Amino acid sequence: MSKQREKFRLIKDLLNPYVLIVIMIVIAALATYVIPAGLYDYVVSEINGKTVVDPTSFHLVAQSPVGLMQLFSSVSQGLINNAQIIFFVFIIAGAFEVLNSTGFTTSLVGMAIKKCAGKEKLIFPIIIIVLSILAGTIGMAEEVIVFIPIIMTLCKSMGYDELVAMGLAYCGIRAGHINGLMNPFNVGIAQSYAELPMYSGLAYRVFWCVITIAVTAYFINRYATKIKADPTKSLMYGTDLEHELADPDEMGEITTTHKILGLLLLSTFGLVIYGVYQYKWYLDELAAVFLAFGILAGIIGGLTPARLANTFIQGAKNILGGALIVGVAGGILVILKEGQIVDSIIYYCTNMLSEMPKLLAVNGMYMFQWLLNLVIPSGSAQAATTMPIMVPISDILGINRQIAVTAFHYGDGVTNLLTPACGPLMAALAVAKVPFDKWLKWVVPILISWTLIGFAAVTVSQLINYGPF
Repeated sequence: MSKQREKFRLIKDLLNPYVLIVIMIVIAALATYVIPAGLYDYVVSEINGKTVVDPTSFHLVAQSPVGLMQLFSSVSQGLINNAQIIFFVFIIAGAFEVLNSTGFTTSLVGMAIKKCAGKEKLIFPIIIIVLSILAGTIGMAEEVIVFIPIIMTLCKSMGYDELVAMGLAYCGIRAGHINGLMNPFNVGIAQSYAELPMYSGLAYRVFWCVITIAVTAYFINRYATKIKADPTKSLMYGTDLEHELADPDEMGEITTTHKILGLLLLSTFGLVIYGVYQYKWYLDELAAVFLAFGILAGIIGGLTPARLANTFIQGAKNILGGALIVGVAGGILVILKEGQIVDSIIYYCTNMLSEMPKLLAVNGMYMFQWLLNLVIPSGSAQAATTMPIMVPISDILGINRQIAVTAFHYGDGVTNLLTPACGPLMAALAVAKVPFDKWLKWVVPILISWTLIGFAAVTVSQLINYGPF
């Protein structure tokens, strides 16, 4: 038994995103000794003014394998290269921690729960919609754990089990995550690598998000109806778990201050959309807007200057691992560039994909991201790892960069429903006291439906030449 535990512990350690990325850095360094070095010429596109690959210009160059010093210095260089993204993530996280500290988010969810208590047909979609919007805009992920006891209270009072509560909370968050919307941690970072206008293509993502929410609500409602009619049909039947259930009445009412904060939040997103489309704002300008938002939210929420500063720092601390992993993942690209094999990888991959119709190629890109997410469930880390490769591949194949981003954010999110490497999932299961095997059995139909939605979204994006480029 001890050997099995030791083996499980080793596997768990290897599934740590940092460990996986360091392993990938080492593999990348070894690859510089094996893969022939080569380069493309890069030119400025007459269509959109962006730097793109000249697909006819690939040529081999002298091999330049990476040494030990370059291997270790790649991490710090990756952090430097991605500093703009890293600090953008810190500012976003700090600003929304300030908003959360005012009680706005908890009161919003509490209001939705209390208003719809006893109206299952209404409350299930409302919970999913609210959490999806929070995930798709402010990038909420780990914070869903706060709402599980609250939603558990509601579900238990209506005769449902832990899986319904877990499904509403976690699938609600992930429904917004896979569709990206204006999430700065996956779509925002991916579009920055693709040099796309920030948050461009929002209407397309909203369309598919509505479909995802509807499908998710259907599956949860179907299961809930079944176990309400016959509790023995519950996958949790006979477990007799005890939970510390939350009291929705203790979540606080929506106050005038919260209403003002809600208007501030909507105004901020409106300003971001206007600035991005009208003035081509990018990460620096967006960071400035959200920094101002965080300060104003703290002032309106009645935080003292010291508490506002400490809360902002705490928010940045909470995202430290996710922000730094962007830089660590950037070390992979540093190694590949030092060894001059980035373009070689692009060349060989495009040769393989060029034999396929574009529809198959874009779905191949989607499935690659889908599988990679099993071991790198962090959206920001996956974007930093794959987008520098996917963007030039899409350029050479004549596939719009926006479509490559679409393949990324669907592939990035779906398998967060079940991969043990996903920290928020395992933490949420622990709080909900749902065994992993029961969750796996319950969530597979939703996983399959979301995977098919991803295929549909990526396929349609290619058929309509989803852009702007």
